[in-house]
Amino acid sequence: MKIKTYLNCTEQEIQSKKFNIFIGISLGSKYFIKDTIKKYILWALENTKDDVLVLIADKNHAINYEVLKGYSSERALQVALKKGLEIEESVKKIVRGLPKEKHHLIKICKWEDARKSSYYQDKIKIFLNEFQENSKFHNFIIKIVQENLGGKAENLNLEQLEKLSLYILDELPILLNCKFEGKIYDLHPYPRFSYLEELLMDLQSGKMFPKLAKMLEIENKIVEVEAYVE
Repeated sequence: MKIKTYLNCTEQEIQSKKFNIFIGISLGSKYFIKDTIKKYILWALENTKDDVLVLIADKNHAINYEVLKGYSSERALQVALKKGLEIEESVKKIVRGLPKEKHHLIKICKWEDARKSSYYQDKIKIFLNEFQENSKFHNFIIKIVQENLGGKAENLNLEQLEKLSLYILDELPILLNCKFEGKIYDLHPYPRFSYLEELLMDLQSGKMFPKLAKMLEIENKIVEVEAYVE
């Protein structure tokens, strides 16, 4: 694994297994093919503190199918969940191919399960309200969406961009406090950093949107590494 950027951590801290690692798999990313996911998992097993969480962003991806492909909300959800199941089966197959003593070290979490935490339930309301009431925050979230879409964003109107922003808003509480089965997962490897990572780091430090940061009462510092399979 090639680590291009370290945020909130050092190479030495990762090698000393200071953090629990979660691998977030976006349905919209072409980077996460089976071979790539396997290499992320192998790297995570070598560097995690206790175990590894594979987080599949399935249900929230339905919003992208609605806006970008014109699907009805029902069809968009069906397609997203089906794609999520396919990725889950791929991950399970990868796990089965590992030594048996490693199997219990890999946990799989679907997006709806990640939403069940009390932290998510409290903070998503704050983010949604801030998006409506704070124009600077609103515009920054829109900028993240535009960056992620590249040239596709030029063909979208403000209403569509705002709807796509719900994907970003939905993942912010989870990325800031990824918790599963009572355990905090605080190291997130991901390819190609964007304005999203800048927002995550600055919310934690209070540098960006300090009033919002104070309301969030962030206790656990998330660590991000820009990681690419070699």
